[in-house]
Amino acid sequence: MEGNKRTVTRDTSVLREFDESEDPNLLVLYHHLRDRAFDCFSATEYTQQMCMYYDCNIKVAEVVSRTIRDNHYFLVCLRSDQEDQNPFCEMAFSAQRQFTGYSMLVKKRCFVCNKNNAKMCSSCHTACFCSKACLTVGWKSHKKLCKLVKSGSGGAGGGIVLDKEALQIEL
Repeated sequence: MEGNKRTVTRDTSVLREFDESEDPNLLVLYHHLRDRAFDCFSATEYTQQMCMYYDCNIKVAEVVSRTIRDNHYFLVCLRSDQEDQNPFCEMAFSAQRQFTGYSMLVKKRCFVCNKNNAKMCSSCHTACFCSKACLTVGWKSHKKLCKLVKSGSGGAGGGIVLDKEALQIEL
């Protein structure tokens, strides 16, 4: 019995549009499984979604650096402990990563003021802040996610795999 055949293609037009936008509501790009379409999150929506993933035992396994043109990103890759619950990830594929699970491409912009090239949270590596002042303002909303990631990482040996070598995504 032959299964459904699917052709997966990298959608560079979506990546180009995402890269060109400075709208803080377009901070995180993901692929919606049910709708089979790309969509975006704001910092607040991303944080809420990440916490919901942890509620479903889907945890951060890897954080992978990416660049598009001169803009910096990180790909947050999440996995379920139940292997059959990890779909082929079209977002990771579009960001030149083979990965089964769930992934979101996140701009390295401050989650509070949207300043470009903000530094990643040194504890969880899943959010960015440009200064101590912005971290202080954003800590109330980031604290829960930060603690979840630090305490329940899904990578081999319980830690998150950090790939700091930035791969250039060609459009």
